[in-house]
Amino acid sequence: MINSNRFPLISCLCVTHNKPNMLKRVIRCFENQSYTNKQLIIVYEESDQLTCEFIMRYNFGLETKIIKVTSNPKLTLGELRNMSVFEAEGEYVCQWDDDDWFDPDRLSEQMKYLQQQGKLACILSRWIVFNIFTKKAYLSNKRLWEGSVLCKRDVMLQIPYPSLSKGEDSDVINWLYVHDELSVIDDQPHLYIYIYNGNNTWEFDHFKQIFDFSQELPTSFSKEVVQIITDSNN
Repeated sequence: MINSNRFPLISCLCVTHNKPNMLKRVIRCFENQSYTNKQLIIVYEESDQLTCEFIMRYNFGLETKIIKVTSNPKLTLGELRNMSVFEAEGEYVCQWDDDDWFDPDRLSEQMKYLQQQGKLACILSRWIVFNIFTKKAYLSNKRLWEGSVLCKRDVMLQIPYPSLSKGEDSDVINWLYVHDELSVIDDQPHLYIYIYNGNNTWEFDHFKQIFDFSQELPTSFSKEVVQIITDSNN
């Protein structure tokens, strides 16, 4: 029996659009998590035929909740994220972006650190950044990486994402930081690989700036990242 105090339910929030292969990867990342008391929320728009066809074919477990939303009017990414928070059943929610890759211990390590610090949320200050075109991996610059947030669901309901299509996840992180409710992991960048694939929400100039401020890792490490991503795509 799961100890709900030590291992509270975490709902992983995935807003996806037109990326079935990447969605498959993050679903597998979810399925491979060592933290077992978990739920996956997938939100997509009814006009997104590729995602619709993928979801009809995929054999989801009971831990997954699928939310299909209207495309008219078209909702912003912030509004879609708010919908995923509302639909979540977990005491905690974790951003689970469809572009990226997550280590099997991501949920376990972030929840453990959050509980040790006694805060409302946990975030990474460094992660691995990967350019899928150049096959180069980088250790990111140090900052509060919004996409890695694990947070009490009640907080996310009280401080909803603004109705933006970019940068929508900064406000809640700023609020948590200002109120000293953010536990920051500085030394586990391997938990999250942030991937530039050419079809991200942010354009290349955004990623180029990140690459420029990050530390390029050895070729051997980049090859390991390529293998990790390749294996998770199969």
